Amino acid sequence: MEKMESICLDTDILIDSLRGYRETVEKVKELEGKYHLFTTVISSFELYYGAYRTGKMEQNVLCADELLNRLSILQMTGGASKLAGKLAADLEKKGEAIDFRDALIAGIVITHGTILFTKNIKHFDRIEGIDLYK
Repeated sequence: MEKMESICLDTDILIDSLRGYRETVEKVKELEGKYHLFTTVISSFELYYGAYRTGKMEQNVLCADELLNRLSILQMTGGASKLAGKLAADLEKKGEAIDFRDALIAGIVITHGTILFTKNIKHFDRIEGIDLYK
């Protein structure tokens, strides 16, 4: 049996899915049949953080629960945190600072050997070793 590749959905893709953006919803459904879908513990945090900040908190938290229950959540490991620190420091030295959450997501994605599906190509394209779904 052939091993199924995995794709990690970034926070922006999760949010667009929750908002019902047709193009994103259709793309995620298409990917579900071809790949094992993941997200990171960082994106899970970002989704819940956004849900708790809204006026429709209970409804939004429930929607986040339902979406995240369809995915496997990649955890932060010691190796991922070490790599994320290196990525952030290297980019900062080049004058290309990156948001810490993006560095953490990149560290997790790279160490778990998954492909990142994001609309924030500019944020992640400059990270050495990351495989982006385009």
